[in-house]
Amino acid sequence: MATSLWMAIREEHEKLLACVHCGLCLPQCPTYTVLGDENDSPRGRLYLMRAVAEGRIEPGAKYTQHVEACILCRACETACPSGVRFAHIMETARADLRRNAVDEMGWFARSARWIGLHLILPNRLLLKPAVWPMRLIRHLRPRNGWSKRLPKLLRVGLEMLPPPPVKRPSASSVPTKGERRVILFRGCIMDELYHDVNEATARVLTVNGCIVEIPSRQGCCGSLHEHSGFKEKAKELARNNIDALEDGSDAPIIVNAAGCGALLKEYGELLWNDPDYAERAKRLSARVKDVTEFLSEGEVVAGVPTGRRVTWDAPCHLYHAQRVQAVPLKLFHAIPDLKLVPLPGFDRCCGSGGIYNLTHPDIAEEVLAEKLSAIRETGVDTVVTANPGCQMQIQAGLRAAGIPARVAHVVELLDESYAAAGLYERTS
Repeated sequence: MATSLWMAIREEHEKLLACVHCGLCLPQCPTYTVLGDENDSPRGRLYLMRAVAEGRIEPGAKYTQHVEACILCRACETACPSGVRFAHIMETARADLRRNAVDEMGWFARSARWIGLHLILPNRLLLKPAVWPMRLIRHLRPRNGWSKRLPKLLRVGLEMLPPPPVKRPSASSVPTKGERRVILFRGCIMDELYHDVNEATARVLTVNGCIVEIPSRQGCCGSLHEHSGFKEKAKELARNNIDALEDGSDAPIIVNAAGCGALLKEYGELLWNDPDYAERAKRLSARVKDVTEFLSEGEVVAGVPTGRRVTWDAPCHLYHAQRVQAVPLKLFHAIPDLKLVPLPGFDRCCGSGGIYNLTHPDIAEEVLAEKLSAIRETGVDTVVTANPGCQMQIQAGLRAAGIPARVAHVVELLDESYAAAGLYERTS
């Protein structure tokens, strides 16, 4: 029988029973599509977790393998007619694994993951120097082919790095007639590797009538920790952000990273039993909006044509977790004559999954292959998405496949159009 050491998954027993094993999730699951194993499908994993909760099996190596192989894209939640909260149950199962020191990874990989999640990401004093070499490498990215001789994981990591940012004025120098106050959540990796996207977000919001504030004490959202089973660390980071972002107002909290936004909107669930933070977390979560969601609520200021041919790839944690599905397309209409080419499987996972492409690179590569094939067929010059992990994963795939397209955040398209229209020039 399962012992009290696996109490967390046993407490999810009622939610596990909600699965009726209809199979509608199977074709939506990227790992089932690649591996073809029922145990690597959503209903298969739910069955395994239920067996552990009921004490019918011990959570050994095979159980751990199938639980860890999930990308947590949440496509199964969109497909499920019973409303099973699969991600919440899976994260609980992984928390049990971490609590019991059960892991399929080797000691070096486990140590690297722990250092990255517990020491570097939550600490800007450590994150900045850790990211600095990456910033240097993206300026000096080798073009003579020698990088092909590097180990595969390192080579893929190099290809994931975004290109150097385009120089634009700071948001504070952009004229605005607006009075609506918003708070920008800057994140950790987003702010360090994609700081230009945060700057573009602030400029675009300013042009669209907002006064943008960026609280300094905010930090890592905790999503990578929650996905990996480090639930207590995720709660700690959530409390820090509540303290930093809570200001007694109802000003929208704008997020431009789909993974961060998904967890911020679920802080109320994460801290539901915390007597000091439960109600505060619910109130804060209700204020969170993805930048595409927020801008699409009103009339988006129009820019000028940029001559781009683009396709939209929806991040899983925007489309499936936040259920922000159609509204991002409204932003494209603000750029005249933009050629938007539909992407087959735009709502399918790219294989990024936070750090999944680092912990399970072979599966992630096969998941990405289908996406790259569809992108190649579109013939676009720009793939547009709204999450840093997706940007890195798809960019690496495009470079490796020799597909001549760039990857951009949706606000970067608007930013480019606004700059060309002269909207960032000061008016006297």
